[in-house]
Amino acid sequence: MFVFEDIVHLDPFTIQRVLRDVDYQDLAIAIKGSTEEIKEVLLSNISARAKENILSDLEYLRNVRMRDVEKAQQKVVDIIRTLEESGEITISHGGEDAIIE
Repeated sequence: MFVFEDIVHLDPFTIQRVLRDVDYQDLAIAIKGSTEEIKEVLLSNISARAKENILSDLEYLRNVRMRDVEKAQQKVVDIIRTLEESGEITISHGGEDAIIE
């Protein structure tokens, strides 16, 4: 089962495709409660202007409830699952379904 922390294992093309469907306010909140590694992976796959906006939003986000962070992260995961189900992206789950590049 894919969880938000698994984003670090996605390739840049997949991350960029996912981020096209993610609301940037949700992304800022999701990043607020994530690790530095996840933050870096996500921010390195968006435009410089969008990155500036999100970093600015992060500066002003204070006292964000954990349930709001989890809700925003779940929205990102839901987008990933929808894109996978539609065949727009492929996520390797290991085992026989593993993708060899």
